[in-house]
Amino acid sequence: MTRDEEIIELFWNRNEQAIEELQQTYGKELFGISYRILNNRLDSEECVNDTYLSTWNSIPHTRPKFLFAYIGKIVRNLSIDHLKKLKSKKREVDNLAILLSELEDCISTKNSITEELEYKELAKDISIFLRKQKEEYRVYFIERYWYAKSVREIAKEYEVSEKKVESILYRCRKKLQQFLTERGYIL
Repeated sequence: MTRDEEIIELFWNRNEQAIEELQQTYGKELFGISYRILNNRLDSEECVNDTYLSTWNSIPHTRPKFLFAYIGKIVRNLSIDHLKKLKSKKREVDNLAILLSELEDCISTKNSITEELEYKELAKDISIFLRKQKEEYRVYFIERYWYAKSVREIAKEYEVSEKKVESILYRCRKKLQQFLTERGYIL
């Protein structure tokens, strides 16, 4: 049994040790995702703690195949929701705006509930697009737009120049824009 499977089993059995194991195994990574979105230590810690609670409440209903992807999505969504609340209070937090501005030519932002199905279809099409890309394009794209890592962090982690990362992300966004246009999206 893998470490992730052991942790999931603890959650499934409602053993409170599950939260501690989750924190020890993925706490730093979850904090990193949240911090790159919020750029605030206390808010990020709050989102990570909310992730533990959300995971505790959701695992009896869902048994995730990939634990880190599951909890990563939770912390990311909680952090984005928290950022939206901060912005509505007129605090100056612009990390998400920077990330979304890089993608604005590729993806239109819609807020209507009636467009939820279109959003899910768009997410599916972006996944299809990414599967067709070179591994390097796919990895940099996910690091930047899913994990909200800076170009500098990506370059350092993969031991390449920032210029190379910027160039690949630019080309990937252009390809995504063309792909989505061909699939009938109005950009």
